Amino acid sequence: MRQWKRNMLNHLFYGYLKYLKKTVRMEWIHPEVFEGNHVVGFWHEDSFAMNLILSEISARGKNVDVLVTADERGEYIQYLIEKCGGKAVRIGYGFCNAGILKELLGALKEENRSVAIAMDGPLGPRHIPKKLTYVLSENSQKSLVGVTLSYSGKVSLLGRWDHYHIPLPFSKLTVRFDSYGVVSARKPAGIRICQNEEECSIMTGMPVENYKTAGQM
Repeated sequence: MRQWKRNMLNHLFYGYLKYLKKTVRMEWIHPEVFEGNHVVGFWHEDSFAMNLILSEISARGKNVDVLVTADERGEYIQYLIEKCGGKAVRIGYGFCNAGILKELLGALKEENRSVAIAMDGPLGPRHIPKKLTYVLSENSQKSLVGVTLSYSGKVSLLGRWDHYHIPLPFSKLTVRFDSYGVVSARKPAGIRICQNEEECSIMTGMPVENYKTAGQM
C-alpha cells in the first residue's frame, strides 16, 4: 500500500510540474553567472520551483547533483529531480559522512557539474544556512552561487516552517543567479536581511549589480 501511495503521489507531483513547464514564463537574470561549476544555494521554500530550473539547466548539458534528505520525503524529491535531469544525493539530517563528502567534492572537480543544496533544509530554521554549504565551497574552492526566485503567482504553505512556495500555472518566474565567490564557515556570506528582492539578493555581502539586466538561459 505504501508503494502504491508513493507511485500515485510521484505521478501527481510530476504531472503538475510538467503542466507548469508548459505554462510558466521564466525570466533569467545574470544567467552567465552559472557558467562552469559551482556550489548552488537556494532556500528550501523554493525547492519545488527549483525543479523547473533544473530541467532547463539539464537540457543545456549542465550536470547538477542535488542534496536530498535520506528520509521518506526524499524519495518523492528524488523522483522529481531525476525526472528533471539531475542526480539526487541522499544525506541524513545534519549529517554528511566522509564518503558522501568525498563524493560531492569529487563531483565539483568535474568541469561541467555543480552541487545544489537547500541551505536551510531539510527542517530549518528558515533562512539560516547550514555549515555544509560553506564546507563544500571552501574545500572545493568553488564559488557559491545563490539562486533568488520571484513569483508573480504562487501558493505559500504558511503552516510549514519554510513557507513552501508552489508556482501557479500561467505565472511568471524570475530566476536570478548571484556569485559570492568562495565562502567558508569562518567568514560566511551574509544572510538576506530584506524582503524586497529588487534591492537584495538571496544573501547580502556582495552588491547586486545590473539587477534589471535579463538574459536567456
